[in-house]
Amino acid sequence: MGKTTKPTQPRYDVLARYTALLDAGETLLCQGYEQAQPQLIADTAGVSVGLFYRHFRSKQELLTAIIVRHLNKLHLQIAQAQKACSHPKEAIHMVVLLTLRYFHQHQGLIKLFFMQVGYGDMAATEQLLSARQNYRNILLSIIEDGIAQGIFLNSPALNVQIAINSIIGTINWTLYDLLVVKNENLEPEVFATLISSHLLRSLTH
Repeated sequence: MGKTTKPTQPRYDVLARYTALLDAGETLLCQGYEQAQPQLIADTAGVSVGLFYRHFRSKQELLTAIIVRHLNKLHLQIAQAQKACSHPKEAIHMVVLLTLRYFHQHQGLIKLFFMQVGYGDMAATEQLLSARQNYRNILLSIIEDGIAQGIFLNSPALNVQIAINSIIGTINWTLYDLLVVKNENLEPEVFATLISSHLLRSLTH
């Protein structure tokens, strides 16, 4: 029998090799965090383990990069959907629904993130904080639009930053409670309606 060779990425295609590491890392980390060692991830991606360490100092940094990639995809979906929202209340519901729906589709990843959160070095931390800030900025624009239209409460009755924290916190705790603590199935449409109704009561007159 001939020698079996693993698929390899084009040597000088930096983006393809980096993407292969992210793809392999996500699959293996979700299958088992402890078992997903850098050598195995590199082998699965078809690159050298040395290349793994050129991009990431640890698998926690790889996890951060994977999370950032997914957050950016989610934010793009929300930004595109926001253009079709004619009312701030509709936009709030849309953000909640798309967030729950996205992580419902990637339950293994969000469970992993909650249980193995670790930013890595300064650059990895900054990337994750930047991605999270993008999400906050989307909510900020929606709330400010609602205030300008007289739909949402104004200062001092409404503290915008606390309102944003409340929205994000409610979504995160819902995901954590259902997917990690209770290990239950998430029904995005049902919970989006419940969460949105609760949140909007604190934003409106």
